Amino acid sequence: MKRLLISLTLAVYASLALAQLTYPIAGIYKKRTAQGIIIFDKYAYLMNDGGLCRKYDLEQKKVVSEFMLASAGSKTHVNAVCLGEECHQQGTMPVVYISECNDRYRCFVEDLSGDKPKLLQTIQAVYYGKTELNVSWVVDTANNAIYSVTRDNSIFKTSGTARNIITQYRLPKISDGKEILLTEKDILNRFDIAFPNILQGVKIKGRYMYIVTGLQESMSTRQDARRAIQVVDLKKKILKNTIDLTYLTTNEPEDMDFYKGRCLLFCGQEGGIYHVKLK
Repeated sequence: MKRLLISLTLAVYASLALAQLTYPIAGIYKKRTAQGIIIFDKYAYLMNDGGLCRKYDLEQKKVVSEFMLASAGSKTHVNAVCLGEECHQQGTMPVVYISECNDRYRCFVEDLSGDKPKLLQTIQAVYYGKTELNVSWVVDTANNAIYSVTRDNSIFKTSGTARNIITQYRLPKISDGKEILLTEKDILNRFDIAFPNILQGVKIKGRYMYIVTGLQESMSTRQDARRAIQVVDLKKKILKNTIDLTYLTTNEPEDMDFYKGRCLLFCGQEGGIYHVKLK
């Protein structure tokens, strides 16, 4: 028993050493659940369900503005959000890719650089005639690609895990049109990664895809609730690592992004933005 307690204590300290609360900001805001995060310049754009966005100054540690996305609506969950590489207006913030995670599971491409958000493009995927239930979309700017992430729970009851399907497409240009429909003919790569944790936000850096997963502690009895970041090697198409977030926070991990080379994780409920060491 003594050895077990020592091992558990060391595990807790090891986990805490990999992360720390950096920005204490609420997750739930105006009764809307926390969702995706993007960081550009010194600002974090914190998304809430329905398309509400708070612009948070990471240097001054305060919200400087809030607004509704152009794609805002009751079905716009914003499960994940990321920056692209194109700028709608030269020299401004790159366009933003917003995961609907509902309804038709689309990706909304918006310009947030002006006084008012502008919807530039809508991307949807079908697979042999059926709508792909893509809960998250993410752009790989280095390789001019966009990935979708969806989930097949059909084997969950028997195996205790799920097929998480990662699909790569060429990244459409804004000039390609306002409505983009991707089909099986547009797929560049498609592979499965097995893990039980429920899907949250996702980002790509270098050759790795970082998938935020899990639920708040109050739902820890669910098989898909474990809080972790899944690190996927996109070249080898394997799950390279799982970063445990169990002792980081009791809140739901929502999404992550990078700021000055550091990984920042945005959480739900009571919230908080945490610095997480990925290695």
